[in-house]
Amino acid sequence: MSSPRDDNGWSKLYPDLLRSIFESLGCLDFHRARTVCSNWYAVSRTCPLYPWRIVIRGKNSVLFDPIQDKIYTKNLLGIDFSKIHCLASYGNWILIVDTRLDFHLLNVFTRERINLPSLESLLRGDRPFRFIRNDDFGYFLELYGTKFLLTWNDFRFEKTAILWVNGRNGDYIVAWAIKQFYIFSYKKIGNDDVGDGDDDKRWSITCTQCEDMAYKDNKLYVYTFDHYINIFDFSGYCPKETMEENPYLNHPFRFVDTIYKLRLAVTRAGEVLIVLSLVGLDKKFCIYKLNLKIGDWEIVESLGDEMLIFGHGVTIRAPGKDISGGGLKSDSICFLYDDHLSDHHLTMKTQPVCGVFDLATSTITWHTRLEDLSSKICWFVPGYA
Repeated sequence: MSSPRDDNGWSKLYPDLLRSIFESLGCLDFHRARTVCSNWYAVSRTCPLYPWRIVIRGKNSVLFDPIQDKIYTKNLLGIDFSKIHCLASYGNWILIVDTRLDFHLLNVFTRERINLPSLESLLRGDRPFRFIRNDDFGYFLELYGTKFLLTWNDFRFEKTAILWVNGRNGDYIVAWAIKQFYIFSYKKIGNDDVGDGDDDKRWSITCTQCEDMAYKDNKLYVYTFDHYINIFDFSGYCPKETMEENPYLNHPFRFVDTIYKLRLAVTRAGEVLIVLSLVGLDKKFCIYKLNLKIGDWEIVESLGDEMLIFGHGVTIRAPGKDISGGGLKSDSICFLYDDHLSDHHLTMKTQPVCGVFDLATSTITWHTRLEDLSSKICWFVPGYA
């Protein structure tokens, strides 16, 4: 009689061997393999990743793997993407808002969809805010009788939002800013959403200046108009501002050159970066971080083995070399056409939809593959968690 099979043998492979197997897989097989067991998942998190693109076209989205040069066509639950705005992404998930101002999370591979609470539910906060639906426009945000109009078009250009999803247990945190003074957030931890039951599934509202924000490890970093970084703790029931543990509190960012756009990002080690898209300079992007010893902001010459997507909020571990010729490697910044003021606007030439900036050489590799399918394109990082 044969002996029972050792089901634990595969989970005890040496990490270096398992990592080499993972790195030889295509992205979809990599994503399936990392869910086999907790050990495989832990090892997969040490493997380099690289961004894909979502090219949105009507009710279909095209997922493009730029290194494998493969196109995956997905019908994402019949959603007409001409009637939604994609606000943020994290791993295989994207945060979207539709024309009725209903928010959803969508997994671009499994098509799983999570509906977030309606804005008409009561808001959690220290002031009497409420949303009042208006079928002609969207919503009115009311405070002490004063109404602020909120429409779907407000999210067309103002996409200050973050998304975090735990790929193992399904926990998630969503936050988005509107009118540059209000941050709305929602948190699901454990078997149910934070609160005392279905009646308490509601958005939290935080009143603060917000030009941009980034999230990592239960902390929301918010860049204000007076050039400071505030930190909000998300470990508890409601987000609370952290004052004593904020190393950036007394160190405003003073950059004298012309800024086209500014975004925050947090490295894997937890350092906050200020990423700038510049106007009229040879160096189109640059990065700063705070030197805590001298209390001043210094330029970052290298991201080491990491790269970032402009506006994504975090850095990712990346391949050390450019495998495909598209510039996707460590020490690079992926961006979209409206993140960068290109020289094309001076020559009236059509500007490519997206590109990759090399920090070491200050050069841009433009990505033109599939750009003719749609003007709606976004970067995302499959498997990131």
